Amino acid sequence: MKIIKKIIATFLGAGYSPIASGTVGSFFAAVLIWFLPTQSIWYVMSLIVLLPIAAYFCSFGEKFWNKEDASQIVFDEVIGMGITYAWMPKDWRIFVVGFFLFRIYDILKIPPANAAEKIKGGWGVLLDDVVVGIYANIGLWILRYFLHP
Repeated sequence: MKIIKKIIATFLGAGYSPIASGTVGSFFAAVLIWFLPTQSIWYVMSLIVLLPIAAYFCSFGEKFWNKEDASQIVFDEVIGMGITYAWMPKDWRIFVVGFFLFRIYDILKIPPANAAEKIKGGWGVLLDDVVVGIYANIGLWILRYFLHP
């Protein structure tokens, strides 16, 4: 059972990347999300249902690797990327810009993302990426508004 939990927490092993595991996990999440109906209520509802599940796997990862927000845990990036693309049309430019917005915001940890990151346990690992995903989604909406009136 631990192997399955590790596979999920590392998003099929993306978290084992020796360099920039969060970026690698985000990239693979973007590729997967491309094939999902992001403009569907079912997509958004699935993200909501996945929140406590993701927190569980993030918590498992912290305990397994005995480290707060261990670099191997990238399932939180998957949720954050999912939020980034919620209600967005399938346009490769949107997906590329969304990826970079998410990664930049994830690195900068603009408040309240930095405060969410300090929460102990799996929820802390997850919630900063939820906030960052919301920021990236808002950024995409703003760009779409100004670039495609």
